[in-house]
Amino acid sequence: MKSMWCKGLLIALAWSTQVKADETAQIMMDLTDIKLDSLEQIRVKIFPHDRDYKPQGLEAVRDRLVVESEKPCALFRAAADRTQAIGGVRHRANRFTFTLADLAEPKIVQCPGPYRVLRQGLPANLSYEYTGRLYLHTVDGRQQKDIEAINLIDLNQYLRGVVPSEVYREWPMETLKTQAVAARTYAVYHVVYGRHYQSERLWDVDDTINYQAYTGTTLHNPRTDEAVLQTAGQILTYQGQVIQAYYHADSGGQTEEARSVWNRAVPFTVARPEAGDVELTKTIWEREVSLLEIEKDLIDLGLLEADQTIKQLLVPVIGRTLSGRVRSLVVVDQRGTFKLIPFSVFRRVVPQLPSQLFAIERSKENPQNVLIRGIGNGHGVGMSQIGAAALAGEKAWTYQQILEYYYVRTTLCTLKEVTDVALPSCAHERTKYAGDGKTPVAQPPI
Repeated sequence: MKSMWCKGLLIALAWSTQVKADETAQIMMDLTDIKLDSLEQIRVKIFPHDRDYKPQGLEAVRDRLVVESEKPCALFRAAADRTQAIGGVRHRANRFTFTLADLAEPKIVQCPGPYRVLRQGLPANLSYEYTGRLYLHTVDGRQQKDIEAINLIDLNQYLRGVVPSEVYREWPMETLKTQAVAARTYAVYHVVYGRHYQSERLWDVDDTINYQAYTGTTLHNPRTDEAVLQTAGQILTYQGQVIQAYYHADSGGQTEEARSVWNRAVPFTVARPEAGDVELTKTIWEREVSLLEIEKDLIDLGLLEADQTIKQLLVPVIGRTLSGRVRSLVVVDQRGTFKLIPFSVFRRVVPQLPSQLFAIERSKENPQNVLIRGIGNGHGVGMSQIGAAALAGEKAWTYQQILEYYYVRTTLCTLKEVTDVALPSCAHERTKYAGDGKTPVAQPPI
């Protein structure tokens, strides 16, 4: 799945593309047999990238990678089926250049301090610094073998790189805590999900907004570090299971239920207006698109015949969700024939629309084009980061209150067995539910 990179930070669109398993596993995972805490290792794929997602972007050179550090790093042989070193140090250097030939057998790089990963052919500002170990091996790419690099980092250090990549560090501390808990919950969910359903894969998440934005140590700062520390070990559960804590940059004033976006019921999300007594700075955007280009793409997709011409593109009343988001559009051709186009298809024709809250009108300056005017940024499901900032800044809500508002009927608990925080342990929450992990012994109040 899926924040602010505008004006130097990240805007997370979070159009999540999760691998299909059973319906429940796509939104919640059982923690019964998993022992996790803030020092649990998470495996973050940082190279290569298959889509042009922020903040990293897409690499053209995928068979070469450079790792450099001010202090000499150690190089180890590594196992092919797990991210572990084999044997002692093979070499020490301040700079390593890896090619496919160098990785005939996997390697691990371990540095005494931060190190930089340089991706060839990209601007220097997209070369981030990291701590933790780096596992490198080769994988089958689209056209040839690719190098794959995985940052092995504990959960706490991972979150130190996520929170400042997702929200403004100047925002209220309670907002930063809210983001820390949501990001930790999202990460824990994917650690459990990936190792259960995709055990052949050696990574849990990648470092883009396809999961969560992560820039290593590059954006570390004391305020977001404090938010991570003060919420250490805290996650959200629903009926004893860790949830996939969806969040987005800006709801446009109205959150959405997951069924309307992904055709999937998510019991802890709701469609409703943001709190009415706060001032929200909504994201307003506009795109101008050629009808001829839309027409061509729909013909290429087999949705229009070669002799059809688009005369009108509109959003019918029934094509909107209850929150006003576009679910489907109608194309009217030269014969007056109507064709229904789902938004999922329209997004392929007109990619990178910031949100589904938009209207369409014909351009007055160029009648062959349409103007798409919208508000909001992201899918609208779960927590709005701008909304969370307003609730903390204007209403002085605590992070617990903000989490309760956006993730309904969930429980904030701690992964730690022994803690001085006045929260239930996640292990204790699991014991409230019957053996299948889904049937509640006592249904939580609605």
